[in-house]
Amino acid sequence: MKISNHVIQDVEMRPSPNSGGIITPRLVVIHYTGDNSLEGALDWLTTPESQVSAHLLNGKAGELYQLVPFNVRAWHAGRSEWNDQPNVNGFSIGIENVGYGDSWPGAQIAKLMDILEALVAAYAIEGIVGHEDICIPDGRKQDPGPNFPWSMVAAKWPKLVGA
Repeated sequence: MKISNHVIQDVEMRPSPNSGGIITPRLVVIHYTGDNSLEGALDWLTTPESQVSAHLLNGKAGELYQLVPFNVRAWHAGRSEWNDQPNVNGFSIGIENVGYGDSWPGAQIAKLMDILEALVAAYAIEGIVGHEDICIPDGRKQDPGPNFPWSMVAAKWPKLVGA
């Protein structure tokens, strides 16, 4: 997977209007959509009425869509803070994963690991966290949830997980 001009090459772009402003990515935030429908999630993240977006949408079978370039603010974190820094949207890349967080199919995790590898190689990433780790007030969000395989991510990037 190769990133060029802040987009992953050979991945379909479905631009979201729910974005704006230039950022320097330092953090990756992992989410789940709360929906088992790839098309439903794609529609929601690209409609102005939702007022939410993410940089990427990763399907259960590893289908991947880019919605916002990585150097542009996506609206995925809401009210948030990381390491005493507010407004996580201003310095993070958001990855939405189709599903409820109850199961993480192998193809979806394999694609996510490929994505993380590309992001860590392309940007000065300081941490990889879940939405639950950055939301204010605490407990407002639960994604990616207790079934997310953090051990796989931590085995590859031990200094970044939960940093």
